[in-house]
Amino acid sequence: MNIKPQKGMQEYLPEAAAQRDRLMSLILDTYTKCGFTRIYTPAVESAENLDKSDGGDNLNLIFKILKRGDKLAAALEKTPVDEKELCDLGLRYDLTLPLSRYYANNRNSLPNPFKCIQIDKVYRAERPQRGRLREFVQCDIDILGSDSICSEIELISVTAKALGRIGIGAFTVRVNDRRILRDSLKTMGFPEDSLDTVSVTFDKLDKIGVDGVSEELREKEMPESAIAALRSLLEKGSITLDAMSEYCSDEAKEIIGSLRTIIETANKLSDDYNVIYDPSLVRGQGYYTGTVFEVASEKFGGTVAGGGRYDGLIGRFTGENIPAVGFSIGFERIFSIVTENNIALAGSRPKTAILYKSEDILEAIAKSAELEETSDVTLILVPNPKKADKVYSRAKNGGFSEIIKLGL
Repeated sequence: MNIKPQKGMQEYLPEAAAQRDRLMSLILDTYTKCGFTRIYTPAVESAENLDKSDGGDNLNLIFKILKRGDKLAAALEKTPVDEKELCDLGLRYDLTLPLSRYYANNRNSLPNPFKCIQIDKVYRAERPQRGRLREFVQCDIDILGSDSICSEIELISVTAKALGRIGIGAFTVRVNDRRILRDSLKTMGFPEDSLDTVSVTFDKLDKIGVDGVSEELREKEMPESAIAALRSLLEKGSITLDAMSEYCSDEAKEIIGSLRTIIETANKLSDDYNVIYDPSLVRGQGYYTGTVFEVASEKFGGTVAGGGRYDGLIGRFTGENIPAVGFSIGFERIFSIVTENNIALAGSRPKTAILYKSEDILEAIAKSAELEETSDVTLILVPNPKKADKVYSRAKNGGFSEIIKLGL
């Protein structure tokens, strides 16, 4: 039998597991102190719910679960076999779809607005590589039931507090609103049914540049006049909200005003991070309806958190328009930064080992109880006192800041 974990799945030795617990506890503690409450949802969801969740490319990465017993046999008897008929369940690819279903099912028992925490595993059938796991942890906070921009401001502030406590150094919060982008693209002359694919190309601006965006849009057979209008905007360099307003309708200009307020207010709450407007930020999930945001680490590079408003997702279960917005910290990315750069987490406690012989067990446990208020204490039995030095040496290499010997 194979002793290795499956590709894209990780297992952790005790020290790494303890570090993950400390990191998770720090994030959870920050969220809780800011008034959010934790919930749990199942890892398994209805295949129909997952397929209809508008999760963008993630819909191609769902781990599907075969039907069981007679239902599977009946599906296999059909000619030709329909793949969609073989599966009725799947593993969640993020925590937003399960939360939306959860809220629809339990909203009569929940406060309004509902401010919740989800810290749990999700699954994607990725091609395993560095930074791409098939099983990983997300750390989400969401506010459901409020369409106020105060929700966005609060989520930015709380997420920034958590990242600040972790100690990853300077970071930038990038913010956009999909409605502004779609409206401006439509005003430039892009067909309404092409706005999603044009947005995807626009999202590549930082990777392929203005020329690359223009060329890709030509390959998609977009109107040359619309491409020229977009190019004119992009060639201005740093695109401001004022510049975007020149290409927007009056309705979108009101949204620009709200986004400006979010950015200005969030910056006033900031001590050591910047909140900026990024017109190219789109985010991959199709269920986002308005504000979207990402956090980029200035010191270590890459995105460490992201989220946005998804006002239409809960309504797919209830038939009513229920506003919702969330922000998620990429736990695995943060964990890599912390471990690879030996970042000492706030609240980390010293580790103490107590080496003892079997006849000293009562004294060892009493000593452990005495120290546990200020230290994480590990009892280590020394079966053969003649080998105490070897046990001591192993403990010393195990990262203990203090080692106590009892009767040895």
